[in-house]
Amino acid sequence: MSLLRNIFTVLALSSLITSCGNPAPYSAEFFADKLSDGIDGPQLSVIPAGAGIAGEEYTSSIGYHGPQRSIKNNMAFAITRAEVTFAQYDKFANATNRKLPDDRGWGRGDMPVINVSWMDATAYAKWLTEQTNQYYRLPSETEWEYAARAGTKTIYWWGNEYIQSKEHCDRDIGGCKAGTEAAQPWISGRYNANPYGLFDVSSNVAEWVMDCDDEKNRSNDTTPVKTGDCEYRIIKGGDYSSRAHNTRLSARHGFSVDDKSPSLGFRLVREMH
Repeated sequence: MSLLRNIFTVLALSSLITSCGNPAPYSAEFFADKLSDGIDGPQLSVIPAGAGIAGEEYTSSIGYHGPQRSIKNNMAFAITRAEVTFAQYDKFANATNRKLPDDRGWGRGDMPVINVSWMDATAYAKWLTEQTNQYYRLPSETEWEYAARAGTKTIYWWGNEYIQSKEHCDRDIGGCKAGTEAAQPWISGRYNANPYGLFDVSSNVAEWVMDCDDEKNRSNDTTPVKTGDCEYRIIKGGDYSSRAHNTRLSARHGFSVDDKSPSLGFRLVREMH
């Protein structure tokens, strides 16, 4: 922990203690590394070591997200509390003479960056590593799910039932609270954070992770899968247009490393060892 700068501790949103094994409240630690110009990088949350689950034994016409398995995170890591924003990515793009991604007229600034490929995301992580002298990278699928579940063993971090406007609003179901029916991405923090202080793990934009697309191989620790079709990488998390079943934390899809989408962005892990 001596490597951390600007650490402050806040009480994260309490998760309910349920018969499904959801944990007691967790006191999350948030911090940000400084870039070379003295500006703060993305805000991070410390994710503790421990055990959890990943995947879901769920087979139907809408997809297979298993197998459910026990996973172990052997060492604490940090992950960005929100998806990387246009402001953060544009700073990198301007510094490296890269083309700015299209925002579709929805706005830049604190909006999550979209229309970025897996290659773009890894290039940003490399630049952030150089700027901070700390190692940044895409999360593995198990790291992403471990952090998104925040110690819970339920389908969503809040329980087993989808709840409109908890972290997402499915327009096809109806009954959304006024102002929460999203036809486009939104600034992070519109909905609730999970007990680890992470926003939008079930919505806003889907997120690239490190793993290759391999249906036969799933990791039981936090190492990424490097077998299968590595021209395709896994994306996790629902997006603003997702129906409820695609916001499950077990949901996963494979996209080409060159694919770009207005519903796809990323968040990063910062290693702490």
